[in-house]
Amino acid sequence: MKFIHAGDIHLGNPFLGLDQQLPEHLKLIVQNATLTAFEKLIDSAIAENVDFVLFPGDLYNSSESGPQIQEMVSVQFERLHAAAIPVYLSFGNHDFEANKQKHLPWPENIHIFAQSIETKYLSLNSGEQIALTGFSYQTQRQKEQLIDNFPSKDIAVDYHIGLYHGALGVDGEAYAPFSVNDMLVKNYDYWALGHIHVRQTLNDSPFIGYSGNLQGLNRKEVGPKGYYLVTSHNNKLIPEFKPVAAVIWENLTISEMVDEDDLVTQIVDYQTEKTTLFSVDITAKLNNTLIERVLSGLTLEKVRAKLPDNLWVVRLGLKKAPTAVLAEDNIDQKYWKSSLQSIFENFNVSDYLSNQAPVFVREYFMSEEGQAVLQEKMWQIMQARKARDE
Repeated sequence: MKFIHAGDIHLGNPFLGLDQQLPEHLKLIVQNATLTAFEKLIDSAIAENVDFVLFPGDLYNSSESGPQIQEMVSVQFERLHAAAIPVYLSFGNHDFEANKQKHLPWPENIHIFAQSIETKYLSLNSGEQIALTGFSYQTQRQKEQLIDNFPSKDIAVDYHIGLYHGALGVDGEAYAPFSVNDMLVKNYDYWALGHIHVRQTLNDSPFIGYSGNLQGLNRKEVGPKGYYLVTSHNNKLIPEFKPVAAVIWENLTISEMVDEDDLVTQIVDYQTEKTTLFSVDITAKLNNTLIERVLSGLTLEKVRAKLPDNLWVVRLGLKKAPTAVLAEDNIDQKYWKSSLQSIFENFNVSDYLSNQAPVFVREYFMSEEGQAVLQEKMWQIMQARKARDE
């Protein structure tokens, strides 16, 4: 038996943290990144001749999707239909009730889990009998613990697989909270988890884990992204990670740097054929001129002008290198960070934005990520001014 486990596709998600300076050729790649990754997954499913595909929640980025997304999904699912590959799909917190919105008809190979826990059965050409248990979100903020309502393994089948969109936690704190033990007592052969965008294994045998999202969506979601190709071996279901992301986000720390040309060289030396978006932290000791050029954005502009077509620096900032400091220095650092945090607790970005600022700009700087970016920038300026005055 062979199948694909792919969580959190987020079709239609706009990338966050990119400015208007992004070159046109990269804009096109970025705009189509989730669609490109999804199409690669479908290509792989057909090439590998898998028995079925699992999408445990958040196929879409929202309940309503535009014509382009609908058409693309319809075409790709029809390809699976033509290859006789069924799809088992549940909806999560992002695409809650997507099935109730206006959309193109589902092909016959698409099986959607209802908003109540249910088990679907599948007979493979090999004669193996498969049970799949899952659910779609009942509310957009599914905070109730539902794992206890899952049935125990059906002993009449060869493999019983659970689809679950949720997070480790307790009732009322996390989305569809569960514990590993909650799942182990069900005696399933595999748990295909969704909701967490970081690929991780919670239990090896039976496997309980997240495949992560198919495509990183912002600078916090670094590294290769993709899906699990799961095969049966000695009556166990074993996942193998397969990367398909069209765009890779990476963090890069520059600890030694002679000048701006040297900075460009170090970034280019990363050597990747993938389209890669970098967040660069400079921990090297710089002279005052270079510090001012970094803070003013001149260094970033120069670096961007010299990069190859597949690389882009999203953010370039100064970061204090970790060093051993005296107790009084620790107190000083702690005082400033505490003061900065206090300022942001009472900070309303709307008070400082023009009424003409686009809605997406307001939403970004009012988000957790936007606030973190502002706070980090202020901290860099404070540290640079302090270093200059010393």
